[in-house]
Amino acid sequence: MFLALLGAAWLARKPVAEHFIDDALAARGIPARYEIAQIGFRTQRLTNVRIGDPRRPDLLADWVEVDTSLWVSGASVTAIRVGRVTIRATLADGKVSFGTIDRLLPAPSGKPFALPAIKAEIADGRIALATPYGPVALHVVGAGRLDDGFAGTLGAKAAAFELGDCRLATLDAVLQIQVRAAQPSLTGPVTLARGDCGGARITTARADLTATLAAKLDSGRGSARLAIAALDGGAELRGLAGSVDFVGSARDVSGDLDLRSGPAAAAGVAALRTALAGRYRYADGGFAFDGRAQATRARLPVAWRARLDPARGAGTGTPVGPIVAQAVAALQAAGRSGDVDARVSTILNAGRGQVIVSRLAFAAASGARATLAGGSGLLYRWPGGVRIDSTVTLGGGGLPDASVRVRQAGFGAPLVGRAIIAPYAAGAARLALTPIDFSATTSGATHITTRAALSGPLGTGQVTALSLPLDARWDGRAGLTLNPACAPLAFERLAVGGLDLPRSSVTLCPRDGALLRLEQGAVRGGGTIGPIRLAGRLGSAPIGVTLQHGEWLFGARRFAATGLGVRLGAPERVTRLDVATLGGSLATGSLAGSFDGASGQIGAVPLLLSSAAGRWRFAANVLALDGGLMVADSAADARFHPLAARSVALTLADNRIAARGTLFEPSKSVKVADVTIAHDLGAGAGHADLTVPGIVFGPQFQPDALTRLTYGVIANVVGSVNGEGHIRWTPQGVTSDGVFRTPGTDLAAAFGPATGIKGEVRFTDLLALESAPGQVATIKTLNPGIAVNDGVVRYRLLRGTRIAVEQGRWPFAGGTLTLEPTLLDFDKAQERRMTFRVDGMRADQFLQQFDFKNLNATGIFDGALPMVFDSTGGRIAQGRLTVRPGGGTVAYVGEVTQKDVGFWGNFAFQALKSLRYRSLEIVMNGPLAGEMITEVRFAGIGQGAGAKRNFLFDRLQKLPLIFNVRISAPFRQLIDSAQSFYDPRRLIERNLPTLLEEQTKRAKPPTPIQPSDSRIVP
Repeated sequence: MFLALLGAAWLARKPVAEHFIDDALAARGIPARYEIAQIGFRTQRLTNVRIGDPRRPDLLADWVEVDTSLWVSGASVTAIRVGRVTIRATLADGKVSFGTIDRLLPAPSGKPFALPAIKAEIADGRIALATPYGPVALHVVGAGRLDDGFAGTLGAKAAAFELGDCRLATLDAVLQIQVRAAQPSLTGPVTLARGDCGGARITTARADLTATLAAKLDSGRGSARLAIAALDGGAELRGLAGSVDFVGSARDVSGDLDLRSGPAAAAGVAALRTALAGRYRYADGGFAFDGRAQATRARLPVAWRARLDPARGAGTGTPVGPIVAQAVAALQAAGRSGDVDARVSTILNAGRGQVIVSRLAFAAASGARATLAGGSGLLYRWPGGVRIDSTVTLGGGGLPDASVRVRQAGFGAPLVGRAIIAPYAAGAARLALTPIDFSATTSGATHITTRAALSGPLGTGQVTALSLPLDARWDGRAGLTLNPACAPLAFERLAVGGLDLPRSSVTLCPRDGALLRLEQGAVRGGGTIGPIRLAGRLGSAPIGVTLQHGEWLFGARRFAATGLGVRLGAPERVTRLDVATLGGSLATGSLAGSFDGASGQIGAVPLLLSSAAGRWRFAANVLALDGGLMVADSAADARFHPLAARSVALTLADNRIAARGTLFEPSKSVKVADVTIAHDLGAGAGHADLTVPGIVFGPQFQPDALTRLTYGVIANVVGSVNGEGHIRWTPQGVTSDGVFRTPGTDLAAAFGPATGIKGEVRFTDLLALESAPGQVATIKTLNPGIAVNDGVVRYRLLRGTRIAVEQGRWPFAGGTLTLEPTLLDFDKAQERRMTFRVDGMRADQFLQQFDFKNLNATGIFDGALPMVFDSTGGRIAQGRLTVRPGGGTVAYVGEVTQKDVGFWGNFAFQALKSLRYRSLEIVMNGPLAGEMITEVRFAGIGQGAGAKRNFLFDRLQKLPLIFNVRISAPFRQLIDSAQSFYDPRRLIERNLPTLLEEQTKRAKPPTPIQPSDSRIVP
């Protein structure tokens, strides 16, 4: 504006004074139009002045008045007054051009510029200033001597203004102008409605300007009080205020900047106060700043801090848990309040710029400290990117002490560095890292290598120095891979759930390309392991673990193992577990899954477990299994057939195994027993209890389905057995006992069928099937060939499947039948001998047992029936029954159905009508299941009772008679043979027709009355 006034003054000076306006304008080639309203010696007035292109004039004025004075030195302008004037101007390269009006300005004289000593009055002056930053509209009103005493108002407006990366809108200034001693001063507010500087959006800004220009108008100095409100990424800076001092020219200005704010929120960081102070410079269209940026009591928004909450539960139950929880708590505490202090240098120039952070320090109220310093610092240049060459230190407030050296060879070059982090402890957890080497490309691809050693709680246990090399790779987008190659995993000690393993090392190999992979927020990857062999202790018991192959998938949170083997306890009492396949998954606070093909043995329990399958779960240091399996005898010569155990539930907790289940015979699905087992791994002691509620035997289910020991001993069992057994074991050995009973059982044995067997067996060694002496069994009936009733047997079971018979006793036909003491060995194929002794058997009672209606006999018999049993069956060896002294009688009262039996036949029948014998002996030899040879010898005198009387018979009947009878027949038919002996009708009816036929053919005398297959016994 001052230049415009000066131009107008010079425009009016000589031409007006010398009245040569037209000549002057024409001489300078300036198109102009005007009207002369007044020409005088002191005042000249022009109206409707237009200078420049008529279509777009550079100056329009409704009137201009110029006061001149004439002196000996010539004419001079003393004052200039204008009404409404409009001037067009352009700012370029730091200079202002007024277009055509510039031709009216005097040529440079080489003298410094100075404001003229002219009085000026401007009623309404307007300048349309075009600048590289955007158009500016200026408005000037004022009056006074231009070099001293001028006072007025300068207004400025810019609808859009671009300064470097700053885009400003609605820039408005109202400044008071005063000139004192040739130095103009400007005072007043400059306001901005909105702006955008490098992403920081300014909503309102105000600068209260105080500036003083040099007399030459080529420089100035001043200050501004600032008040700014801005938005940065949605966060608001409120109450930003301060001052800026400046000195220099329009082309080159510098000064001090000091801005401070009240409560603010910038870039997501909430702060109570911020400050920016330093030196700045504006030159050649560029802006530079060098100073400090500070934030006092800065804090992260609550929502931002809350984003860390889910990480608090990461790694719960592992050493990672306490470390992550402490680190998260420390970060959240540091984010609540802290001071930020940065040394910043900034350069902005025509869309290009850079920010250098040479030092950045953060001091949290929690005690956390972080500092970036050294090297060339952090450089952000646009275009160009980021380059860093500095060291970051960290520590305090619950965070680990760390030093990170980072450098780049240049823009676009990979970022490389090394971090040294001190061991970080949280309670009993500790993380130690070797120096971390890392690199990152401009695309964000990052590679980190180190080795981590982790110690701390694992469940209720502890792991010490669990170490694993870490090779982490970030693709710059959303993919993170960990350990794409095999790496050794080692630990100094692992103690969990009573398990204590010393130093061991295994190799982990990745599955699906990485041990761990993060993709789009999802966890992927997995690993494989094996074969491995570990040894340690579980409680106080030794343990060995082998594994052929194991693998896991993080995405599915599942794992699987094959060929798992566990050995618990000392070699002499080892608990063995082998699992063909094991699978599971990780749930909150627990592991669970299934297993198949498991087998093993618990301590000294003489039971082999196999074909186990079911479910398992590990939670709160308790291992629980349920399912089914097969149970077999561990003896080399198994005492029972394998049984199916169903509804098995097993737990391992506090170094103790507890199991329960139900045993079934697998083919018939017959329940055998309920079993409970308890075992202390540390002590190597435990017990098993078996409860047999009642096994029912019948045609569909026989004892040989349970044990081989009954094969060849008993068969056709009908009845039930119940009882309970107990097995106990310690490192010193195994003991067992039990009680089993039957309320009534029928069976077939080698010595004959037995019914109504009742009794109770008390085992002193159940596993060896050994009992105490004096076991008693009552037998309703026993029929080794001759039925006996209501017997009592006393016996003892011995190890090796032997039975010591102490005595068997039955009432028998008025006397007794006694089984003599004997030892029956069923352990191997050999002869087993039993001797039955007959005492006082009365013939008449014996016959009554079998209901011989036509036969009466008397006599008392004693004898013995030795029996031998072997692999071919049973037999009687020299069995002998003898009548006691005094003999007895035999009386056949039946009728002979065959009339024609000859003389001797008739004689024999008549003698048996009434016979007193003095002696009678029965000798038996032969197999029970085959042809038994029975020899009967007796002698007596016929009594003639019922016989026909004649001389010959009377004489013959007074003679002694000797009967020698040999019977060959199955033993089971002896009774039939005896009836035939006591009832001759059967012998006669069976054999007489054949004898008569043969005698007739041969015309020989009649043969003795004997069976055709008998022979004469001498």
